[in-house]
Amino acid sequence: MKRIMCLWVAVMCCWCGTLMAQDANKVLDKTAATLKGSGNVKIGFTMTTEAGSSTGYIKLQGQRFVVNLGGTITWFDGKTMWSYVKKNEEVNVTTPSADEVARMNPYAFLTFYKKGYVAKMGGSTAKEHEVVLTGSGATAYQKVVVRVNKSSHEPTYIQMLSAKGNETTIRCNSFVKNQKYTDATFRFNKKNYPNAEVVDLR
Repeated sequence: MKRIMCLWVAVMCCWCGTLMAQDANKVLDKTAATLKGSGNVKIGFTMTTEAGSSTGYIKLQGQRFVVNLGGTITWFDGKTMWSYVKKNEEVNVTTPSADEVARMNPYAFLTFYKKGYVAKMGGSTAKEHEVVLTGSGATAYQKVVVRVNKSSHEPTYIQMLSAKGNETTIRCNSFVKNQKYTDATFRFNKKNYPNAEVVDLR
């Protein structure tokens, strides 16, 4: 009888864990679909790292993005990345790896969360779902915590722990849909930064 009870408990634990994983993936699937269905979006956010906090925005169009934090701006057109640092008046040009893109785009998790990550439901509230992603040794992050508004299915909070133990927190302040972007939106334009030194690292 004791063995039967132990087996039953083990089966129930596995079943509950599977349900939690399925629910977590459904939340992220819905969030990814919401972003994709929103057209070109502009998300205002506050980012906090060990170095302090800064306010900025990200413009998204599929895999392409621009992240502007005032003192630094990063453009990615799907192939090439330009990283501009205002105080140095320098732009580094690279062809980034998938992990490098993920580190620069806080919303990239919505395209890679099924690759090497285990998703489980976290401490959800009446207004928000919380999903916890645990990565393998080969992933860009050890852990990602995502909170999503239950009504709009828009992400409101992202906490990322890198493989080196560095923590980044993103709090969404605004979410604007159906923006008008062109190819030039996602590329560095030398004319706008005439004093910047361009360092091509490709």
